Amino acid sequence: MYIMHSPSVQRIPLTLDKGTGFWSLKRELPEGQFEYKYIIDGEWTHNEQEPFTGPNKDGHTNNYAKVVYDPTSVDGATRERLTREDPELLEDERLKLVQFLETCSEAEV
Repeated sequence: MYIMHSPSVQRIPLTLDKGTGFWSLKRELPEGQFEYKYIIDGEWTHNEQEPFTGPNKDGHTNNYAKVVYDPTSVDGATRERLTREDPELLEDERLKLVQFLETCSEAEV
């Protein structure tokens, strides 16, 4: 299964979680509205169980995801903290980095 999104019209494969049976795609997106359609067995379709647009000027109906920047969310607060001029890692973040680096060989680092 693939997903197509506008405006760049990229064909992106989805990942099947065999445990849950759900297809998914994880991406960092900037604030805005993103329209997409699914390609299932070569057929373009939208999912009526997800938010979708009405037919556009070309007669197409698309699903959409709306991304809103929320600095009060956990992700927003973390992004804000780590991307400012003087970023600050929390103790558990430092520990995770140290553990990760200790598991890597020198060739991987």
